[in-house]
Amino acid sequence: MRIHHVALAAAMLAGAACSSPTTMTSGTTGPYAIAVFNGSGQTASASATLVTPLTVVVTGASGVPASEIQVTWTVVSGGGTVLPATSTTDASGHASTVFTLGATVGAQSVRAVVVTNGTDTATFAATATTVAPIGPRLITSVPTPTGATYDHDTFVRDGLAFACMWNVGVRIYDVGNGMKGGSPATPVLVSQIITSANGLSSPSVHNAWWFHNPVTGQNKYLFVGQEGPGSVGSSSSGDIHIVDVSDLTNPVEVGFIHIAGAGTHNFWMDEANQTLYAAYYNAGVVKIDVSGTLSGDMSSRIVMQVHPGGAGNTYVWGVMLYNGTLYATDMKSGFWALDPNTLATKGGGNNVPERYGSDQWVSGQVAYSGTWGTRSVRGNAVKVWALDANGVPTLADSIIIPNITTVSDVAVTPDGKALVVTTEGGAGNGLYVYNRANPLKPTLAGSYLVSVGLHTGEVAVINGHTYVFAARDPGQQQMDIFDITGVVP
Repeated sequence: MRIHHVALAAAMLAGAACSSPTTMTSGTTGPYAIAVFNGSGQTASASATLVTPLTVVVTGASGVPASEIQVTWTVVSGGGTVLPATSTTDASGHASTVFTLGATVGAQSVRAVVVTNGTDTATFAATATTVAPIGPRLITSVPTPTGATYDHDTFVRDGLAFACMWNVGVRIYDVGNGMKGGSPATPVLVSQIITSANGLSSPSVHNAWWFHNPVTGQNKYLFVGQEGPGSVGSSSSGDIHIVDVSDLTNPVEVGFIHIAGAGTHNFWMDEANQTLYAAYYNAGVVKIDVSGTLSGDMSSRIVMQVHPGGAGNTYVWGVMLYNGTLYATDMKSGFWALDPNTLATKGGGNNVPERYGSDQWVSGQVAYSGTWGTRSVRGNAVKVWALDANGVPTLADSIIIPNITTVSDVAVTPDGKALVVTTEGGAGNGLYVYNRANPLKPTLAGSYLVSVGLHTGEVAVINGHTYVFAARDPGQQQMDIFDITGVVP
């Protein structure tokens, strides 16, 4: 996801202009006063993460909000955890943390203290009930190899995980296939390949799709997306690399697809018709014939492309083929429904004006799309869409996830029971699982917070268990594997 989102989000936030009340800074002499602002008095199941972050307001001697003041958070009773343990006040004097309750049933509490004072405190109360839900469990983490800059995305199929690790290429792990005796808890490396840079400074391996050619006797291919430098809304770079994986122990790059002045992003395959759909940022939605033998420059296999939002209003993030409709999320022009044969617009579009669009997933008569970064507001919303009989979306609701800037990936589990969301860009970084008992009104069933963002999350069922293969942001670059079986009964 894409085009170095964390860095871009930071740049956009830094450049945003806004009005705010006069504040005192860390250079102002104390003492400071601290008080509960929001989040006290919540009730949740034991060991659950509270929905509303704990927030204090810090003021200076004259009662004016104080910015850039460090606040430490300590669990006083109940045995829970806070993340982060130290936070800094913003221009409004607010600082926040997220409280995960301990296993102790009954009253629990957290204390906030101004670092420079050490005397004035604010105490938050919470109550843990008797029923502790089954939350997402981190069962293992696979570190990136030495020298790797990023673990970006994972494609999982037939018990094999294709981990896209940027400058060190694609690494194929047995996580239940049987080739090497691996499992989700103990992944075993099968092979790896570093695709060519094709004129860029790095292979920049972003995503992959393992294509099972339906024609007997024909080769199997791995399509690898390369994401080079770009500017949101106007430019992008990077090719689709074609790797022959007929022998998974010896993958070989055999071809590529190139569009001048544009770079690829996420894929979706119509395997029955041997067609690859690619989100191509400023080049729009691209349809590619991948039948038969693939070798060399396959750019002539591009069948058609469309700019859903029109010139200057197209920057496509992702595509998904479902029930005869091709869905596309465009960072600038929203959520679209397209005819997969002609790429003509069926409906939707220009329907998320306040945020950038990100990932999407469709299940039944409901679709979900994520949001990213900062447009006029933070990208902390999952948009919920009702689909009509022709698959055309209408906005039905939004799930707002606090303390993040980016909803990076969304997916529905194969049984349709759960919506899985990964997030980044704040204290709410992590994995969220929602109950889809009412698909138009998903409710939070469990979460797992991490100190840096989860950039992507791939859902897979292996040996009867449901897993999420997630990629952590730089700083802790690794592939995290979560078991979410039973989070939604």
